[in-house]
Amino acid sequence: MSDAGGDPMSGRASDPIVIPDSLWQRPQMTQALTSRDIRTVFHLLHQYAGASQTQIAIACGMSQGKVSQTMKKGGRQVTTLEVFERIADGLKMPDTARITLGIAPRPRPSASAVSVPRPRSHTETQPPDLADTRADPSNTGEQAVAEDISRLTRWLTASDTADETIEGLRRSTSSLATAHTQVPAKRLLPQVLYLHRRTQGLLEDRRPRPRHTRELLRINADLLAHAAVIFGDIDLDAHAEQYGAIALMLAREAGANESHAWYAQAKTARWQDRLIEAADLSRQGFEASPQTPMKTQLAWYEANAAALLGDRTRAHQAVCRAERSAETIHGGTADLSVWSFPDERQALFALSVATRTGDPDGALRAAEMADTAWANGAPVAPAIWAQIRVGTGVAHLLKGDLEGTAEQLAELLTLDPGMRLTTVTRYLAGLDRRLSHPRYRDSSLAVQLRQQIRDFNAAALTDDPDLESS
Repeated sequence: MSDAGGDPMSGRASDPIVIPDSLWQRPQMTQALTSRDIRTVFHLLHQYAGASQTQIAIACGMSQGKVSQTMKKGGRQVTTLEVFERIADGLKMPDTARITLGIAPRPRPSASAVSVPRPRSHTETQPPDLADTRADPSNTGEQAVAEDISRLTRWLTASDTADETIEGLRRSTSSLATAHTQVPAKRLLPQVLYLHRRTQGLLEDRRPRPRHTRELLRINADLLAHAAVIFGDIDLDAHAEQYGAIALMLAREAGANESHAWYAQAKTARWQDRLIEAADLSRQGFEASPQTPMKTQLAWYEANAAALLGDRTRAHQAVCRAERSAETIHGGTADLSVWSFPDERQALFALSVATRTGDPDGALRAAEMADTAWANGAPVAPAIWAQIRVGTGVAHLLKGDLEGTAEQLAELLTLDPGMRLTTVTRYLAGLDRRLSHPRYRDSSLAVQLRQQIRDFNAAALTDDPDLESS
């Protein structure tokens, strides 16, 4: 049986679509929403919810013909915010899906973007009173004590969220953070968002006990901060801003370390050229953070934003804070993750600040520090390595050594396209602007380098052919 659009369906065209919650958690759906690929969203609805074109059209306030055109390969694409919101409302997308699509959550009286698990009743959240007057008055002595202990034991073990489940989420969250430096961002993002949805589902549906709730909120805060960093890496700054803000709310609710959320927000502001805000967010994060490598990184982030702004005094003060912070940390920086701050990453920030404050020799010394660390066996994060190469090229350019810049760029061209993050391509775009200076107008080498930069960045923008199967 088929509707007017000719696609198969299990019921009448007027029947509402029944969408399983699990569909919104599928990696394919997450990627489609992230890319605002409504064509794929509609196909997934047809494949996993049995929705016909007419049912989709009725739900989304569209004509069947427009749905058909949208679902065709190379057909019309949805581009306006109004239509995205109408589709989200019609399909009753959960808030996590709406945020991934880049639109606001559904309005709620609490105005909170993240669902807060409803409190359990008094009898659910409080341990039983050992002197409960509802107990049978005939129960005395050993029998009464045995029943009291039995009731207390049942309460202590009644949580729907087992310690093993939370430990598994904690390990997976840590593994994803470690994978960040080695796995292409577009391949990692669906897994981070999937784990976030699992965590949020436990908070919303299972009514965990208070200590479990705090840990789930902390895990969720880290996952959302990680997602915000990745969104920034793939040039989806609006998404990054939303996720970073929610991550901070969750970290505060859990009474957990806020530094990851502050870093995600500062990074987003920096790449949107909101430099004063980036510096201020970094400073707020520095003040709120415990003494960890991330605290040092936030100080360097403030220094970098101030240097980009041209405020050398503030940049110098922030560098001093970063160096003092680094002196108090003993070990713990050898591992690589999205939150670690090893010597070579510190070198990257020192290099960036030096080039922005007109100190090319200082920049080259910083680059040498990173290269020495790698030569001595430190693990290589491809994106950091790439940015060191670009920064070193800029330093050579500041010294009038165009050949030195060309040498650095030649090394960079070997980088896997999947690792050419926005932080790398934007850095290269800055080098391209420097090469456009009139002094290089008659330089064939400068023209060649600019073309290489364009080709490198263009390759970074192409879709990953294996992404669909990840």
